[in-house]
Amino acid sequence: MIPAYRRKENLIHRLHPVSMLTLVLAMMVVALMTDSPFAQIALIAAAALLALAAEVLREWFSWWKVCAVVGLATMIINPLVSREGVHVLWRGPHLPVFGGLKVTAEAIAYGAGMGLRLAAVIWAFALLTLAVDPDGVLGMLRGRGSRSALVSALSLKMVPTTMRDARGLLDAQRSRGLALDEGGWWAVLKSRMPLVKKALATSLDRGMGLAEAMESRAYGSGKRTSYARRRFGVGDAAALATAALMLAAFAVGLATGKLSFTYYPALSAARGAWTAVLVLVPVMAAALLAALSWSWRRSNWLRSRT
Repeated sequence: MIPAYRRKENLIHRLHPVSMLTLVLAMMVVALMTDSPFAQIALIAAAALLALAAEVLREWFSWWKVCAVVGLATMIINPLVSREGVHVLWRGPHLPVFGGLKVTAEAIAYGAGMGLRLAAVIWAFALLTLAVDPDGVLGMLRGRGSRSALVSALSLKMVPTTMRDARGLLDAQRSRGLALDEGGWWAVLKSRMPLVKKALATSLDRGMGLAEAMESRAYGSGKRTSYARRRFGVGDAAALATAALMLAAFAVGLATGKLSFTYYPALSAARGAWTAVLVLVPVMAAALLAALSWSWRRSNWLRSRT
């Protein structure tokens, strides 16, 4: 499954790019604001609901491999470099540079929590990639840093396009009877190396073709024109309200200590009904926006307001 933007007929894809960028940015900020793993899980669930409403849940979930690798890396590295925590699970030898090695339960929990935080940020970015039109983002900045915006928009398209090319090259090699998946990991890696050169050449050819296409359309020769203007509607107001609600709930939770979570020297977390309510705010807000998106399909009035 190649994670690339494909426009679909639903409210999430019809939102103004500013609205979706604000919503995703709010989710990322909230993920970085709090240490609570429960809050990170709630943010991931909220992103899943929005991906479901945008009809890209399968593509969105395909990023789980990246999240798993990052999460496992933090869980393994942090206990080896951190000496904090009161519950020691293992004591190792004394090394000249690193000192006495020990693994604590708190260090493992902290690594898992940071892995969840990174997963929340990665899946929020996945939602941005799948639900926001890069050309729409480019159009927002016309006349104000348009060249930088062009580079950013092309970069967003580069990764899925390169993945598609690599998959096509692998399929072509397999169809010729080449054994690309046999042997150990080193043999598999060596079998991929010739494809890197071909993928680079294909990318350069595509870049030249893109430059020629832009030149044929008179890019940079004068003032840009606009085919249509995007306007804010009911869905955009709901998306901005969702972002504001998430930020407000977590700001209040952190200010009052209702969302406090401490890893060192021992694990401790805030408890209570208000803590549960504040943690579930992203899920409830995303569910309301998803419900509005599903209602949008059946309501001509809502369609006329977007």
